[in-house]
Amino acid sequence: MTTPRVTAFTVPASSEDLTIVDNKLFKAICLHQILDPTNGGNRFCKLVLMAFMSVSLSVQIMQLVGLYFAVNDLQRFAFTTTTLSYAFLCMTKDYVLLAHADRLRDSLEVARFEFTSCGARDQRVVRRSRAVLSMVLRTFAMLSWSTCVIWALVPLFMMDEYLQVTNADDTVSRYRVTIFNMWLPVPVAVYNATPIWSLIYMVEVIACLFTSFSWLLFDSYVVTMCVTFNAQLRTVSASCATIGHRDCFASLSPHVCTGTHIIKIDDNSILSNCYDELIIHIKDNQNIIKKYDDFFEIIQPVVLFQIIAGSYSVITLIFLTALSYLMGWSIISGPVLKVFFGFLSLTFELFLYCYVFNHIETEKCKMNFGLYSSNWTAMDLKFKKTLLFAMNVNSAHRRVMKVTPTSIINLEMFANVMNMAYSIVSVLLNSRVQK
Repeated sequence: MTTPRVTAFTVPASSEDLTIVDNKLFKAICLHQILDPTNGGNRFCKLVLMAFMSVSLSVQIMQLVGLYFAVNDLQRFAFTTTTLSYAFLCMTKDYVLLAHADRLRDSLEVARFEFTSCGARDQRVVRRSRAVLSMVLRTFAMLSWSTCVIWALVPLFMMDEYLQVTNADDTVSRYRVTIFNMWLPVPVAVYNATPIWSLIYMVEVIACLFTSFSWLLFDSYVVTMCVTFNAQLRTVSASCATIGHRDCFASLSPHVCTGTHIIKIDDNSILSNCYDELIIHIKDNQNIIKKYDDFFEIIQPVVLFQIIAGSYSVITLIFLTALSYLMGWSIISGPVLKVFFGFLSLTFELFLYCYVFNHIETEKCKMNFGLYSSNWTAMDLKFKKTLLFAMNVNSAHRRVMKVTPTSIINLEMFANVMNMAYSIVSVLLNSRVQK
Protein backbone atom coordinates (compact mmCIF):
# COMPACT_ATOMS: atom_id res chain seq x y z
CA MET A 1 0.00 0.00 0.00
CA THR A 2 1.48 3.32 -1.02
CA THR A 3 1.47 6.40 1.16
CA PRO A 4 -0.68 9.21 -0.29
CA ARG A 5 1.16 12.37 -1.23
CA VAL A 6 0.29 15.64 0.45
CA THR A 7 1.27 19.13 -0.58
CA ALA A 8 3.00 21.71 1.57
CA PHE A 9 -0.36 23.31 2.34
CA THR A 10 -2.34 20.24 3.41
CA VAL A 11 0.12 18.73 5.83
CA PRO A 12 -0.87 18.93 9.52
CA ALA A 13 0.79 21.54 11.69
CA SER A 14 3.01 18.92 13.31
CA SER A 15 4.39 17.98 9.86
CA GLU A 16 5.34 21.47 8.65
CA ASP A 17 9.00 20.62 9.06
CA LEU A 18 8.71 18.00 6.31
CA THR A 19 8.82 20.61 3.56
CA ILE A 20 11.33 23.23 2.45
CA VAL A 21 8.54 25.83 2.43
CA ASP A 22 8.58 28.32 5.30
CA ASN A 23 4.88 27.85 6.11
CA LYS A 24 4.92 30.36 8.98
CA LEU A 25 6.14 33.12 6.68
CA PHE A 26 3.71 32.10 3.93
CA LYS A 27 0.84 32.39 6.39
CA ALA A 28 2.08 35.71 7.76
CA ILE A 29 2.15 37.32 4.29
CA CYS A 30 -1.14 35.58 3.26
CA LEU A 31 0.48 33.59 0.44
CA HIS A 32 -0.69 30.41 2.16
CA GLN A 33 -4.29 31.68 2.14
CA ILE A 34 -4.17 32.73 -1.52
CA LEU A 35 -2.83 29.39 -2.78
CA ASP A 36 -4.77 27.07 -0.46
CA PRO A 37 -8.30 26.43 -1.85
CA THR A 38 -9.42 24.66 1.35
CA ASN A 39 -8.75 27.73 3.49
CA GLY A 40 -11.75 29.88 4.40
CA GLY A 41 -9.87 33.11 3.74
CA ASN A 42 -8.89 32.14 0.20
CA ARG A 43 -11.75 33.94 -1.53
CA PHE A 44 -11.51 36.98 0.74
CA CYS A 45 -7.75 37.41 0.14
CA LYS A 46 -8.20 37.11 -3.61
CA LEU A 47 -10.98 39.70 -3.64
CA VAL A 48 -8.88 42.13 -1.58
CA LEU A 49 -5.93 41.64 -3.90
CA MET A 50 -8.12 42.24 -6.96
CA ALA A 51 -9.52 45.42 -5.39
CA PHE A 52 -6.02 46.75 -4.74
CA MET A 53 -5.03 45.89 -8.31
CA SER A 54 -7.98 47.88 -9.67
CA VAL A 55 -7.16 50.94 -7.59
CA SER A 56 -3.47 50.73 -8.49
CA LEU A 57 -4.25 50.38 -12.20
CA SER A 58 -6.41 53.51 -12.14
CA VAL A 59 -3.71 55.50 -10.35
CA GLN A 60 -0.92 54.35 -12.66
CA ILE A 61 -2.86 55.14 -15.83
CA MET A 62 -3.18 58.68 -14.53
CA GLN A 63 0.56 58.79 -13.88
CA LEU A 64 1.27 57.82 -17.48
CA VAL A 65 -0.51 61.02 -18.51
CA GLY A 66 1.43 62.96 -15.90
CA LEU A 67 4.74 61.92 -17.46
CA TYR A 68 4.15 64.43 -20.24
CA PHE A 69 4.16 67.31 -17.74
CA ALA A 70 7.50 66.22 -16.25
CA VAL A 71 9.29 65.46 -19.50
CA ASN A 72 11.65 68.44 -19.03
CA ASP A 73 12.55 67.46 -15.46
CA LEU A 74 15.03 64.57 -15.56
CA GLN A 75 14.90 63.90 -11.82
CA ARG A 76 11.11 63.83 -11.74
CA PHE A 77 10.89 61.82 -14.95
CA ALA A 78 13.33 59.18 -13.67
CA PHE A 79 11.49 58.82 -10.37
CA THR A 80 8.04 58.57 -11.98
CA THR A 81 9.08 56.02 -14.58
CA THR A 82 10.68 53.91 -11.83
CA THR A 83 7.55 53.86 -9.70
CA LEU A 84 5.41 53.23 -12.78
CA SER A 85 7.47 50.28 -13.97
CA TYR A 86 7.38 48.65 -10.53
CA ALA A 87 3.68 49.28 -10.08
CA PHE A 88 2.88 47.53 -13.37
CA LEU A 89 5.35 44.77 -12.49
CA CYS A 90 3.60 44.15 -9.17
CA MET A 91 0.20 44.06 -10.86
CA THR A 92 1.58 41.49 -13.29
CA LYS A 93 2.86 39.39 -10.38
CA ASP A 94 -0.53 39.54 -8.68
CA TYR A 95 -2.31 38.56 -11.88
CA VAL A 96 -0.08 35.49 -12.28
CA LEU A 97 -0.68 34.49 -8.65
CA LEU A 98 -4.44 34.74 -9.05
CA ALA A 99 -4.71 33.25 -12.54
CA HIS A 100 -2.38 30.30 -11.90
CA ALA A 101 -2.97 29.63 -8.21
CA ASP A 102 -3.80 25.95 -8.79
CA ARG A 103 -0.69 25.26 -10.87
CA LEU A 104 1.54 27.21 -8.49
CA ARG A 105 0.17 25.23 -5.56
CA ASP A 106 0.75 21.93 -7.36
CA SER A 107 4.34 22.90 -8.09
CA LEU A 108 4.97 23.24 -4.36
CA GLU A 109 4.71 19.46 -4.07
CA VAL A 110 8.36 19.28 -5.11
CA ALA A 111 9.26 21.04 -1.84
CA ARG A 112 8.39 17.95 0.21
CA PHE A 113 11.45 16.25 1.67
CA GLU A 114 10.11 12.90 0.48
CA PHE A 115 9.33 14.01 -3.06
CA THR A 116 12.32 11.92 -4.12
CA SER A 117 13.35 8.52 -2.80
CA CYS A 118 16.82 9.77 -1.89
CA GLY A 119 15.29 12.78 -0.14
CA ALA A 120 13.29 10.38 2.01
CA ARG A 121 16.50 8.58 3.00
CA ASP A 122 18.88 11.52 3.40
CA GLN A 123 17.35 14.89 4.31
CA ARG A 124 20.51 16.76 5.25
CA VAL A 125 20.65 18.90 2.10
CA VAL A 126 16.97 19.83 2.05
CA ARG A 127 16.94 20.66 5.77
CA ARG A 128 19.96 22.94 5.40
CA SER A 129 18.30 24.57 2.39
CA ARG A 130 15.14 25.12 4.40
CA ALA A 131 17.07 26.95 7.14
CA VAL A 132 18.91 29.14 4.63
CA LEU A 133 15.71 29.87 2.70
CA SER A 134 13.87 30.92 5.84
CA MET A 135 16.67 33.29 6.83
CA VAL A 136 16.88 34.86 3.35
CA LEU A 137 13.13 35.32 2.93
CA ARG A 138 12.66 36.82 6.37
CA THR A 139 15.55 39.21 5.79
CA PHE A 140 14.00 40.21 2.46
CA ALA A 141 10.58 40.68 4.11
CA MET A 142 12.07 42.83 6.87
CA LEU A 143 13.96 44.98 4.35
CA SER A 144 10.87 45.36 2.15
CA TRP A 145 8.57 46.44 4.96
CA SER A 146 11.25 48.73 6.44
CA THR A 147 11.52 50.46 3.06
CA CYS A 148 7.74 50.75 2.87
CA VAL A 149 7.55 52.34 6.34
CA ILE A 150 10.35 54.80 5.56
CA TRP A 151 8.71 55.85 2.29
CA ALA A 152 5.38 56.30 4.07
CA LEU A 153 6.81 58.35 6.96
CA VAL A 154 9.15 60.66 5.03
CA PRO A 155 6.35 63.04 3.85
CA LEU A 156 5.14 63.47 7.46
CA PHE A 157 8.58 64.81 8.44
CA MET A 158 8.70 67.06 5.36
CA MET A 159 5.25 68.65 5.49
CA ASP A 160 6.72 72.11 5.00
CA GLU A 161 8.97 71.04 2.12
CA TYR A 162 8.14 71.52 -1.54
CA LEU A 163 9.16 69.60 -4.65
CA GLN A 164 10.07 71.77 -7.63
CA VAL A 165 9.02 70.30 -10.97
CA THR A 166 9.95 71.75 -14.35
CA ASN A 167 6.86 71.46 -16.55
CA ALA A 168 6.73 70.74 -20.27
CA ASP A 169 6.37 74.49 -20.98
CA ASP A 170 9.53 75.20 -18.91
CA THR A 171 7.58 76.73 -16.03
CA VAL A 172 8.42 75.57 -12.51
CA SER A 173 5.76 74.36 -10.08
CA ARG A 174 6.17 73.73 -6.36
CA TYR A 175 4.25 70.79 -4.91
CA ARG A 176 4.05 69.68 -1.30
CA VAL A 177 6.03 66.47 -0.78
CA THR A 178 4.12 63.17 -0.72
CA ILE A 179 5.33 59.60 -1.19
CA PHE A 180 5.23 59.51 -5.00
CA ASN A 181 3.93 63.03 -5.72
CA MET A 182 1.40 61.50 -8.07
CA TRP A 183 0.13 63.81 -10.79
CA LEU A 184 -3.43 65.17 -10.67
CA PRO A 185 -5.12 67.42 -13.27
CA VAL A 186 -5.66 70.22 -10.73
CA PRO A 187 -3.98 73.61 -10.12
CA VAL A 188 -0.94 73.69 -7.86
CA ALA A 189 -2.80 75.65 -5.18
CA VAL A 190 -5.50 73.00 -5.02
CA TYR A 191 -2.89 70.20 -4.94
CA ASN A 192 -1.12 71.86 -2.00
CA ALA A 193 -4.30 72.41 0.00
CA THR A 194 -4.23 70.31 3.18
CA PRO A 195 -7.42 68.28 2.48
CA ILE A 196 -6.29 67.36 -1.06
CA TRP A 197 -2.74 66.70 0.11
CA SER A 198 -4.06 64.39 2.84
CA LEU A 199 -6.23 62.52 0.35
CA ILE A 200 -3.32 62.09 -2.05
CA TYR A 201 -1.09 60.94 0.80
CA MET A 202 -3.58 58.28 1.93
CA VAL A 203 -3.97 56.93 -1.61
CA GLU A 204 -0.20 56.78 -1.97
CA VAL A 205 0.17 54.96 1.37
CA ILE A 206 -2.21 52.30 0.04
CA ALA A 207 -0.26 52.11 -3.22
CA CYS A 208 3.03 51.80 -1.31
CA LEU A 209 1.68 49.00 0.88
CA PHE A 210 0.23 47.22 -2.16
CA THR A 211 3.55 47.38 -4.02
CA SER A 212 5.55 45.98 -1.09
CA PHE A 213 2.95 43.31 -0.40
CA SER A 214 2.78 42.23 -4.05
CA TRP A 215 6.48 41.83 -4.67
CA LEU A 216 6.88 40.03 -1.32
CA LEU A 217 4.16 37.49 -2.25
CA PHE A 218 5.49 36.61 -5.67
CA ASP A 219 9.19 36.84 -4.88
CA SER A 220 8.83 34.61 -1.82
CA TYR A 221 7.21 31.96 -4.00
CA VAL A 222 9.84 32.21 -6.76
CA VAL A 223 12.81 32.11 -4.38
CA THR A 224 11.26 29.19 -2.48
CA MET A 225 10.80 27.18 -5.67
CA CYS A 226 14.30 27.94 -6.95
CA VAL A 227 15.93 26.94 -3.66
CA THR A 228 13.75 23.81 -3.68
CA PHE A 229 14.86 22.76 -7.17
CA ASN A 230 18.46 23.44 -6.22
CA ALA A 231 18.22 21.28 -3.07
CA GLN A 232 16.34 18.42 -4.73
CA LEU A 233 18.71 18.28 -7.70
CA ARG A 234 21.69 18.35 -5.35
CA THR A 235 20.22 15.52 -3.28
CA VAL A 236 19.57 13.33 -6.32
CA SER A 237 22.99 14.09 -7.80
CA ALA A 238 24.79 13.17 -4.56
CA SER A 239 22.76 9.99 -4.28
CA CYS A 240 23.52 9.01 -7.89
CA ALA A 241 27.22 9.26 -7.13
CA THR A 242 26.89 6.53 -4.48
CA ILE A 243 25.37 3.89 -6.79
CA GLY A 244 27.59 0.82 -6.75
CA HIS A 245 29.96 2.30 -4.16
CA ARG A 246 29.19 -0.15 -1.37
CA ASP A 247 31.55 -2.11 0.85
CA CYS A 248 31.23 -4.95 -1.63
CA PHE A 249 32.71 -2.67 -4.30
CA ALA A 250 35.53 -1.35 -2.19
CA SER A 251 38.11 -2.94 -4.45
CA LEU A 252 38.23 -3.84 -8.10
CA SER A 253 39.22 -7.44 -7.42
CA PRO A 254 36.89 -10.05 -8.89
CA HIS A 255 35.91 -11.25 -5.39
CA VAL A 256 35.19 -9.08 -2.36
CA CYS A 257 34.08 -9.78 1.18
CA THR A 258 30.85 -8.60 2.82
CA GLY A 259 30.67 -9.86 6.38
CA THR A 260 31.19 -13.63 6.32
CA HIS A 261 30.20 -14.06 2.69
CA ILE A 262 32.32 -13.83 -0.42
CA ILE A 263 30.49 -12.67 -3.53
CA LYS A 264 31.45 -11.90 -7.09
CA ILE A 265 31.36 -8.33 -8.27
CA ASP A 266 29.22 -9.36 -11.22
CA ASP A 267 26.66 -11.11 -9.00
CA ASN A 268 23.31 -10.73 -10.73
CA SER A 269 21.37 -9.72 -7.60
CA ILE A 270 23.80 -6.90 -6.80
CA LEU A 271 23.80 -5.65 -10.37
CA SER A 272 20.01 -5.81 -10.41
CA ASN A 273 19.77 -3.78 -7.21
CA CYS A 274 22.13 -1.13 -8.61
CA TYR A 275 20.18 -1.00 -11.85
CA ASP A 276 16.88 -0.60 -9.97
CA GLU A 277 18.43 2.18 -7.90
CA LEU A 278 19.59 3.92 -11.08
CA ILE A 279 16.08 3.73 -12.55
CA ILE A 280 14.60 5.21 -9.36
CA HIS A 281 17.06 8.10 -9.46
CA ILE A 282 16.35 8.75 -13.14
CA LYS A 283 12.62 8.89 -12.39
CA ASP A 284 13.26 11.26 -9.48
CA ASN A 285 15.26 13.53 -11.74
CA GLN A 286 12.54 13.43 -14.42
CA ASN A 287 9.87 14.32 -11.86
CA ILE A 288 11.91 17.29 -10.68
CA ILE A 289 12.50 18.49 -14.25
CA LYS A 290 8.79 18.16 -15.04
CA LYS A 291 7.91 20.36 -12.07
CA TYR A 292 10.66 22.77 -13.12
CA ASP A 293 9.24 23.04 -16.64
CA ASP A 294 5.76 23.76 -15.28
CA PHE A 295 7.16 26.40 -12.94
CA PHE A 296 9.28 27.88 -15.73
CA GLU A 297 6.31 28.16 -18.09
CA ILE A 298 4.22 30.10 -15.56
CA ILE A 299 6.76 32.59 -14.27
CA GLN A 300 9.03 33.20 -17.28
CA PRO A 301 7.25 36.35 -18.60
CA VAL A 302 7.17 37.90 -15.11
CA VAL A 303 10.83 37.13 -14.46
CA LEU A 304 11.85 38.78 -17.73
CA PHE A 305 9.78 41.86 -16.78
CA GLN A 306 11.38 41.74 -13.32
CA ILE A 307 14.93 41.77 -14.68
CA ILE A 308 14.22 44.64 -17.08
CA ALA A 309 12.30 46.77 -14.56
CA GLY A 310 14.72 45.89 -11.76
CA SER A 311 17.80 46.84 -13.78
CA TYR A 312 16.27 50.17 -14.81
CA SER A 313 15.12 50.93 -11.26
CA VAL A 314 18.51 50.16 -9.73
CA ILE A 315 20.17 52.58 -12.18
CA THR A 316 17.66 55.39 -11.58
CA LEU A 317 17.68 55.01 -7.80
CA ILE A 318 21.49 55.14 -7.67
CA PHE A 319 21.28 58.31 -9.77
CA LEU A 320 18.57 59.86 -7.55
CA THR A 321 20.45 58.98 -4.34
CA ALA A 322 23.66 60.58 -5.58
CA LEU A 323 21.81 63.57 -7.02
CA SER A 324 19.93 64.24 -3.77
CA TYR A 325 23.22 64.24 -1.87
CA LEU A 326 24.88 66.55 -4.42
CA MET A 327 21.94 68.95 -4.15
CA GLY A 328 22.81 69.50 -0.49
CA TRP A 329 20.63 67.02 1.33
CA SER A 330 22.23 65.28 4.31
CA ILE A 331 22.90 61.55 4.11
CA ILE A 332 20.36 60.97 6.91
CA SER A 333 17.76 63.34 5.44
CA GLY A 334 14.37 62.11 4.28
CA PRO A 335 14.90 62.30 0.48
CA VAL A 336 18.27 60.52 0.61
CA LEU A 337 17.08 57.78 3.00
CA LYS A 338 13.96 57.28 0.91
CA VAL A 339 15.70 56.58 -2.40
CA PHE A 340 18.62 54.79 -0.71
CA PHE A 341 16.37 52.23 0.99
CA GLY A 342 14.47 51.83 -2.25
CA PHE A 343 17.78 51.13 -3.95
CA LEU A 344 18.73 48.56 -1.26
CA SER A 345 15.43 46.69 -1.55
CA LEU A 346 15.37 46.54 -5.34
CA THR A 347 19.06 45.65 -5.59
CA PHE A 348 18.63 42.82 -3.08
CA GLU A 349 15.58 41.62 -5.02
CA LEU A 350 17.48 41.69 -8.33
CA PHE A 351 20.41 39.86 -6.72
CA LEU A 352 18.09 37.16 -5.36
CA TYR A 353 16.66 36.45 -8.80
CA CYS A 354 20.09 36.25 -10.42
CA TYR A 355 21.49 34.14 -7.58
CA VAL A 356 18.76 31.50 -7.38
CA PHE A 357 18.48 30.96 -11.14
CA ASN A 358 22.27 30.78 -11.40
CA HIS A 359 22.41 27.95 -8.85
CA ILE A 360 19.59 25.97 -10.43
CA GLU A 361 21.62 25.79 -13.64
CA THR A 362 24.72 24.83 -11.65
CA GLU A 363 22.96 21.86 -10.06
CA LYS A 364 21.38 20.78 -13.36
CA CYS A 365 24.85 20.64 -14.88
CA LYS A 366 26.16 18.63 -11.91
CA MET A 367 23.56 15.91 -12.39
CA ASN A 368 25.57 14.23 -15.14
CA PHE A 369 28.68 14.40 -12.99
CA GLY A 370 26.77 12.62 -10.23
CA LEU A 371 25.73 9.87 -12.64
CA TYR A 372 29.27 9.58 -13.98
CA SER A 373 30.61 9.32 -10.42
CA SER A 374 28.67 6.10 -9.84
CA ASN A 375 30.59 2.83 -10.05
CA TRP A 376 29.45 2.28 -13.62
CA THR A 377 32.72 0.58 -14.65
CA ALA A 378 31.80 -2.42 -12.49
CA MET A 379 28.32 -2.72 -14.00
CA ASP A 380 26.97 -4.67 -16.94
CA LEU A 381 26.17 -3.32 -20.41
CA LYS A 382 22.50 -2.77 -19.58
CA PHE A 383 23.41 -0.42 -16.70
CA LYS A 384 25.93 1.46 -18.83
CA LYS A 385 23.48 2.00 -21.69
CA THR A 386 20.79 3.26 -19.31
CA LEU A 387 23.31 5.57 -17.63
CA LEU A 388 24.43 6.98 -20.98
CA PHE A 389 20.82 7.49 -22.04
CA ALA A 390 20.05 9.39 -18.81
CA MET A 391 23.10 11.63 -19.29
CA ASN A 392 22.06 12.39 -22.89
CA VAL A 393 18.53 13.28 -21.76
CA ASN A 394 19.93 15.62 -19.10
CA SER A 395 22.23 17.27 -21.62
CA ALA A 396 19.32 17.73 -24.03
CA HIS A 397 17.32 19.71 -21.45
CA ARG A 398 18.55 23.21 -22.20
CA ARG A 399 15.69 25.25 -20.81
CA VAL A 400 17.21 28.19 -18.98
CA MET A 401 15.92 31.57 -17.91
CA LYS A 402 17.14 34.16 -20.43
CA VAL A 403 16.50 37.83 -21.11
CA THR A 404 17.88 37.54 -24.64
CA PRO A 405 18.99 34.45 -26.60
CA THR A 406 22.53 35.00 -25.32
CA SER A 407 21.88 36.68 -21.95
CA ILE A 408 21.23 34.14 -19.17
CA ILE A 409 19.91 35.26 -15.79
CA ASN A 410 22.79 34.54 -13.43
CA LEU A 411 25.28 36.29 -11.17
CA GLU A 412 27.27 37.48 -14.17
CA MET A 413 24.21 39.38 -15.35
CA PHE A 414 23.87 41.03 -11.93
CA ALA A 415 27.52 42.12 -12.07
CA ASN A 416 26.98 43.51 -15.58
CA VAL A 417 23.92 45.47 -14.43
CA MET A 418 25.82 47.04 -11.54
CA ASN A 419 28.75 47.89 -13.81
CA MET A 420 26.38 49.43 -16.35
CA ALA A 421 24.65 51.37 -13.56
CA TYR A 422 27.96 52.89 -12.47
CA SER A 423 28.79 53.97 -16.03
CA ILE A 424 25.36 55.47 -16.76
CA VAL A 425 25.06 57.26 -13.41
CA SER A 426 28.54 58.75 -13.83
CA VAL A 427 27.55 60.22 -17.20
CA LEU A 428 24.23 61.57 -15.86
CA LEU A 429 25.82 63.16 -12.80
CA ASN A 430 28.56 64.77 -14.87
CA SER A 431 26.00 66.26 -17.22
CA ARG A 432 24.02 67.68 -14.27
CA VAL A 433 27.13 69.13 -12.62
CA GLN A 434 28.19 70.84 -15.86
CA LYS A 435 24.80 72.56 -16.08
